[in-house]
Amino acid sequence: MGWIEPKHLPTGASASSITDHLDRLAREVVREGWEAVPRYEGTRPFLRVFDPAVPGFGESIALVPGAVPDLWCYRSSTGEELGPHTDPVGAAGQVTRILTPFVTAALARRARRPVRNGVALPAPPPDPDPSRTRTIADLHARFGVICWWGAHTKEWWALIPGAARWRLVNAPASEALAETIAAHALP
Repeated sequence: MGWIEPKHLPTGASASSITDHLDRLAREVVREGWEAVPRYEGTRPFLRVFDPAVPGFGESIALVPGAVPDLWCYRSSTGEELGPHTDPVGAAGQVTRILTPFVTAALARRARRPVRNGVALPAPPPDPDPSRTRTIADLHARFGVICWWGAHTKEWWALIPGAARWRLVNAPASEALAETIAAHALP
């Protein structure tokens, strides 16, 4: 995906109202277990959201004018609109949807290294749906791969380690994902 240039803020926009809305989003992403660091200096204030266990990877959220007057939208660094300024809870859920698979993969990759100083690495954040959590645990136990449910795609996903590179696969049902994993897994 290419870079999408953010819309310019109207000259009459109050920086304090923008940062107030970003602060509301910050409270919600913190409730979901993320770290939030405001970056309000400069001409385009944004909120940096990341997992403290993987601080080098995260999402930068800005507030941009929406399609209609008086409606602002939270926008990710990739240009995806996460929701209107009136719904910071929904936008925080979208941030979690975006970050969870990548943070989970990074933590799993790191877990393959020896434990440092006897300290266990933190577990990836769980899926809030108990039935999906059980399915993910079952798939992991069977195949030893990272799996998740794509809330946006409505499909099951897995990250299969390989000798030269990892392979990302998906399927509409967990059984179909299991078959795909078995077909792509190294013997």
